[in-house]
Amino acid sequence: MNKTLSLLYSPETYEKIRNSNILIIGVGGIGCELLKVLTNSGYHKMTILDLDTIEATNLNRQFYFRKEHVGMSKALVGKESVMKKHPDLDITAIHGSIFDEKYDVEFYTQFDFVLCALDNAQAREHLGRMCLKSNRILVDAGTGGFSGQANVIKRFSYQCNNCQPSKGAAQYAVCTIRASPSQPVHCVTYAMALYNLLFGPLDESNVLAGLLDLAQFHSCDKTDEQLLQSLAIKTFDKLFYEDIKQGIKGFVKDEEANAINQHKYPISYEDGMKDTHVYTTVDQSKIEVDDDKVQPFSYYVDLFVKMFVKILQTPGVGSFKFDKDDWDSVRFAAATTNIRTYNFTKKFKDIDPRLIEGDKMKYLSVNEVRQIGGKIIPAIASTNAIAAAIQVSESKKVLEENWDQLRMNWIQPTYDKIAPTYLPEPYPTCNHCSPRNVYLHMYCNFDTTIFGTIVELAKSFGLNDYDIYGQSGTVYGLHNKVLKKDGANERIYKKLLSQFYQRDTPYANMIFSVFEHSPGKKYYWQLNCKLELIIMHRAEVQVPQISKTTKLETALEQLKQLKISKHKELCEARMENLDRYSF
Repeated sequence: MNKTLSLLYSPETYEKIRNSNILIIGVGGIGCELLKVLTNSGYHKMTILDLDTIEATNLNRQFYFRKEHVGMSKALVGKESVMKKHPDLDITAIHGSIFDEKYDVEFYTQFDFVLCALDNAQAREHLGRMCLKSNRILVDAGTGGFSGQANVIKRFSYQCNNCQPSKGAAQYAVCTIRASPSQPVHCVTYAMALYNLLFGPLDESNVLAGLLDLAQFHSCDKTDEQLLQSLAIKTFDKLFYEDIKQGIKGFVKDEEANAINQHKYPISYEDGMKDTHVYTTVDQSKIEVDDDKVQPFSYYVDLFVKMFVKILQTPGVGSFKFDKDDWDSVRFAAATTNIRTYNFTKKFKDIDPRLIEGDKMKYLSVNEVRQIGGKIIPAIASTNAIAAAIQVSESKKVLEENWDQLRMNWIQPTYDKIAPTYLPEPYPTCNHCSPRNVYLHMYCNFDTTIFGTIVELAKSFGLNDYDIYGQSGTVYGLHNKVLKKDGANERIYKKLLSQFYQRDTPYANMIFSVFEHSPGKKYYWQLNCKLELIIMHRAEVQVPQISKTTKLETALEQLKQLKISKHKELCEARMENLDRYSF
């Protein structure tokens, strides 16, 4: 046992830490701090997962990365850097998205607990749901400027992030905006930062600081319009072609990681001027005001160059800051936003590959760009360090099962820098963490099982008012109606589960979730709670079966205990099916 650690831990605690298997999601500001603290605290086996690549603006606080790592995978470089100091560690690095089907419920059950270091709201919500479904404890943290929080989410015990609606204006983290946008607002914020970088005063805190050689813009002859136009085209190609093309290469050594990066699309000025497509499904002929229309893509390419030249020739350039009431700055931002959107989606209908749920990346009109708001959260290294340290401290309590010692820890720029409070209990009506929710994991063969089997399976467990969800949203909503086997309904009823899958990648880990729809209805478990059947594909399974290998014995016990004398027949049917499908 390490002499230093022997002063901190009992032999029993040290063994638990040494033998634990943990998952870290995110290797950014908090993630790097987590790696540092965990590896120096005795943790030996861990998996790190992150989709992002390293940006120049990460280098001031994400200390495992160097200038030569720009464009490489955060997860892979993070592992490489840690292993140089701790070569005996067992670290698995994954350059991938947590939204990928392969990271299903059973993926999470191999870990003792999960540490969240994400700055993307949709990704955090998805991770929270997966931890609740797999009965894994989530040690969460987030920061914004000098504020932040760190807390533990334990199913049926402590409140999850879905218990209460978020309050206040939306905020977006620097890393998300710069590295890989997944929402329109990320592209708008990038465009605003680029405007301030090119035409405003020197600001090292700008999210895009270091991206361009600004000396050439300040020293050029502002009266030479041909020179300015050439400079604008050169800047265009640097931002939207060369940098994006370099990002595709990345620090990847396998086809899977390369496939992820192929969702970036470089575009040169020359090729952009040839693209006259209007990337929207909305009929633009019915819109009267030009600034309310989504224009052909070549329009935005030309607008970028024209606004670039015009703004550089405007008196006072060098002191400008983006202003929604300055139409030159708005139009420059609109052009940049839509070109940036092309880089990360190409077509209006594409959804960022990391997102199964969430906002679509879409092309915006000038007025839409003007209306979109959001605050950039400054990344403060010291706040990240505090949050990560608290996460590791709470993780020790989790391993020791000191549940009464767990706290909600608020980090704040006041006299009491860290303010711990008791963790709130879950809302009894929460559809994710309430003790009244039951999750059952089931297997079936998607190549041989028809959709009607899932409908009958749901009905056999007493679900009379429910929806069935797949990767593309609601597949079928029964809503207490009888499924008629004729016409369109018959086609759906006889359709194989594999035929609902629309993506090119294998569906081996695709999940169908079956759960009751309306908490106020008569058949909502008769207990005001939720039963969710998580149905996963396994080629070797002949008939639907409940999995007992996912460490969810508590869910089975819950199901057996939920008995109501008033509905004796329903309870008996559930117990009969539980025995029938279990293996």
